[in-house]
Amino acid sequence: MKKQKILFVHDHLFLGGAAKAALRMRKTCQELGYQTFSIHGDRASIAPWPSLSIHGKPSFFGKIRGLYLCDGNKAQNRERRALNAFQRHLKQKQYDLIWFQNIAGAIKWGWSTSWVNEAARHARTIITMHDMFYLGFEKSYAWDEPVRRTFFAGLGDKELDELFKTKRLFVNAPSDWLRGVAQELYGIKAGKLLVPMADDQFATEAKTKPSGEPTTYLVGSDNLEDERKNILPLLRLARETGILERTNSKIICLGRNLPEDLCSGRIVPLGHVENPSDYRKLFQQVHFLLHPSLIDNFPLIIQDSLALGCPVVALDRGGVAESVRNGITGRLLSEMTRETLKMVFTANAQMTPDSYNQLSQSCLSFAQSNYSEESLKPVYANYLLGVCPN
Repeated sequence: MKKQKILFVHDHLFLGGAAKAALRMRKTCQELGYQTFSIHGDRASIAPWPSLSIHGKPSFFGKIRGLYLCDGNKAQNRERRALNAFQRHLKQKQYDLIWFQNIAGAIKWGWSTSWVNEAARHARTIITMHDMFYLGFEKSYAWDEPVRRTFFAGLGDKELDELFKTKRLFVNAPSDWLRGVAQELYGIKAGKLLVPMADDQFATEAKTKPSGEPTTYLVGSDNLEDERKNILPLLRLARETGILERTNSKIICLGRNLPEDLCSGRIVPLGHVENPSDYRKLFQQVHFLLHPSLIDNFPLIIQDSLALGCPVVALDRGGVAESVRNGITGRLLSEMTRETLKMVFTANAQMTPDSYNQLSQSCLSFAQSNYSEESLKPVYANYLLGVCPN
């Protein structure tokens, strides 16, 4: 039987949640017997996963010529060079499937949604929507404006219909929420694929919280100033209300760009942590993940937290409610206000060691049932057979 080849296309090789999700999905496909390869825009490399960096950056002489071009022409030249490089690769290598993950972060390197149509000329093509980019938004998230139909993955209606009709294009998402948005805007019947996790990404036992110990929360984002993540407004609200002092709580901040005026004994900067082992150990130091993001599809940090037995307090936005269940995996809040923060911080501080341990065990059980490779391998096997049968 032919060993089928899958090309994964994602802007970063491993930095960022969507890139990490892509590698977890790729690993599962590899273990199912598929040959896999990644194309990415950054210059990273990671063993043991073979990959290739493609970008539209100019050569030395191209940079000199670019000094005389306007920004619009520079962007067009980057797109042309990147697309040409992608086309050359597809002519040199033959794939059975080309699987697009996030590409929004590679726009600066000349990537564009035109790659999707190009890929579909060479092989059956899959898009996994990690956020709202493929729905036609220049930004990954849109929370303060109506969601409007534009172009799905840059494709016109006729092109899109033809690709679906001829089974050259398939779409999936890790949340029913985003699948629903795609259906509402474009009539797309997207599949659902959750992100698999290996055994070593799960805690072996539930967490504990001894009586009298400060209740410790973790907030995390690559850029803590990112308005979409809503972290700085939350920290300011927590500081202004004095809720951290009153409930003997503190917040550890994972990521870059925490303003100095917010740092204190109760709001602690941690900086960036990339090493997977150090990242997992971090969850041993905290009792809850605090996730105030305004709109998210399938936040990997929530998945990681649950797999490590750490309950989550989150805003009810986007697809978050599919992983944060009240009383089962944490607490879901309709809004982040003085009242809701007081309620949740007080309730968490008053939890008994037994009740916290039971909640932590519930998180572990939920994550094992929904995210483990063992439970998701049959789902992936059936999905891939439906997309590209042997």
